[in-house]
Amino acid sequence: MTDLPDSTQNVAQPAEAEIDPGEVARLQRLLRGALDAERGESPDVLRGVQRKLRERSGGKFYANGWSTTRYAPISVYFVTSLLMLTFVAFIYFVIHPLSGTPKMVRSVPVPIQVLPRH
Repeated sequence: MTDLPDSTQNVAQPAEAEIDPGEVARLQRLLRGALDAERGESPDVLRGVQRKLRERSGGKFYANGWSTTRYAPISVYFVTSLLMLTFVAFIYFVIHPLSGTPKMVRSVPVPIQVLPRH
């Protein structure tokens, strides 16, 4: 059919003699270091970037305390949500009585008056 060689013949198997034992030991040390359970204190990159941007922009970016704090200002969110809830309740109780009551509509058909031609 075709004269293509078998795919298993083209795969080159690495010989163990080609692997350097020093290279294997170095790779094992790298893997053990990467998979080590005890991790050191990692630097706070986000704060450093925010500080540099604030300094370079002259306080235009990240000048407020909200965007640079570690924790969200929960009390501000809570107070804002309570104010919005009271505002919506106030509007409902003020506007709802002003809407009035429905009126009865006559549902009897009215005869059509046709004007005569001149």
